[in-house]
This record gives sequence, structure tokens and C-alpha cells, in this order.
Amino acid sequence: MRTLKRIVPVLLLACVFPATGAFAADFGGWHPSASEVALLPRFCWKQFFGKKFSGPQFEIPRATCGVGTNHYCPALVLLNRANRTFGNQSLRRKYLRFAKKKVQYTLRWTEKYPACPIRDRAERMYQLIDKELMQIR
Repeated sequence: MRTLKRIVPVLLLACVFPATGAFAADFGGWHPSASEVALLPRFCWKQFFGKKFSGPQFEIPRATCGVGTNHYCPALVLLNRANRTFGNQSLRRKYLRFAKKKVQYTLRWTEKYPACPIRDRAERMYQLIDKELMQIR
């Protein structure tokens, strides 16, 4: 049942938004395909799709997190791309390094917002990226 809950949004978004490719050269993570965004938490959807998804469940709350959280979702895209990159350790390392910079930015901007609901996620993601980088050096 969990798998079905993950697949349905991907299929729905793939139908609503035509696939635009993975943009392998887009290390910034700002142009993910619809299927890449569908794999992200729902609070990332408005950032990439704009007004098509509105409501508090589709965005990170600025009141409790500040303005620097807009780098978290692109970092997730980059981490996912890194984890789907096989055989090209150089490209994988680049994705991970860019993701790490974006997570650092988020952590730096949320320091004054201890109640930010994504801060713990960002800290865990930072640690995960560090571990993955150490494995491919």
C-alpha cells in the first residue's frame, strides 16, 4: 500500500506535467523533471511547479523556518540524482558536493529557527551526504 501511495503521485504529475528530461548538466537542481519532483516531499512541489500546487502542505513555512529554506528541495533533487548515478563517480561526486552546499545554506539560514520542521531533516541529510562523499573518494 505504501508503494502505491508513492507511485500514484508520480503518475499523476507525469501526466499533468510533461517530462522535461533529467537535465544532467543542471547541477543547481533548479530544473527537475516532473517525475523527480513527485519523489520529493510534498512541501517541495510549489517551489518547482508554482501556483499549480497551493496550500501549506506544498511549501516550507517561512514563518517557522525563515527565508533560507529554498535551497533544501534542490538539494534533495541533487541527492536523488547522485544516488541514481552509476558508473560515473565524478558526476556522482559533483551532485553530492552541490547538494551539500545547498544543505549548508539551509542549515545556516535556519539556525535562528529551532522549530523549523525541516531543520532535523537537513541535518540528517548533511550527515548522509558526508558519508556518501567519504565512500567515493
